[in-house]
Amino acid sequence: MFGIYKKEIKTFFNTLEGYVAILIFFTITTLLLWFIPSEYNIFDNNKASLLPLFAVSPFVLLLLIPAITMKMISVEMLENTTTILLSKPIRRWEIIISKFLASCTIGIAAVIPTCIFIYSVYQLSEPKGNIDVGEIAGSYIGLIMLIITYSSIGIFSSTISKNSMISFILTVIIIILLLFGFDIIIQQYQYKILDYLSMMQHYESLSRGVIDSRDIIYFLSLNFCFLYASIMKIEKIQI
Repeated sequence: MFGIYKKEIKTFFNTLEGYVAILIFFTITTLLLWFIPSEYNIFDNNKASLLPLFAVSPFVLLLLIPAITMKMISVEMLENTTTILLSKPIRRWEIIISKFLASCTIGIAAVIPTCIFIYSVYQLSEPKGNIDVGEIAGSYIGLIMLIITYSSIGIFSSTISKNSMISFILTVIIIILLLFGFDIIIQQYQYKILDYLSMMQHYESLSRGVIDSRDIIYFLSLNFCFLYASIMKIEKIQI
């Protein structure tokens, strides 16, 4: 299991594309937060807060995580190396979990450089150091929940199609539906019970700095469903 995990990490960081993907994430968030005039710009908001970072990150990760996961299973199916992998003395669920953990690790690695922004807003705040640590901690936890959920969705999509681009598009569509689909229905039909199904609602709840067990359970349940579906799909592959 660790061998597959290590292989995925090594494959990603052995290519220039891997570093470019992480650099793009950091560059986009940096430009939006500090340079490009917009609602996400910290200077335009006249407030030393990282809320703009956590507001824009779900959309940037919407492109980064599917790009990471789109080849993890689909390319192996296309190149017929899945059969070789399945013939090894490793359980099939371990294959899925290994690739899932690799995607989570890469996604979190992409977010780590943004921690430098904490120091920036710390210095800019009035009085100096007047930042909401609880809010920042909760927001990063929410961001990690998004990363692992995006990853499980991406792995699931990668098991469905041999075409990595189709896998990428399918992942993006599913994530968008979970982020905003239920909100649209709620606004249209006032079905408040659907609030619980909206990924964005739970993410925003964590971003307020309040760690609610219902939000954590929601994300973990969603991950379980997509990972279980991925395992069931790969179980059907005949050696």
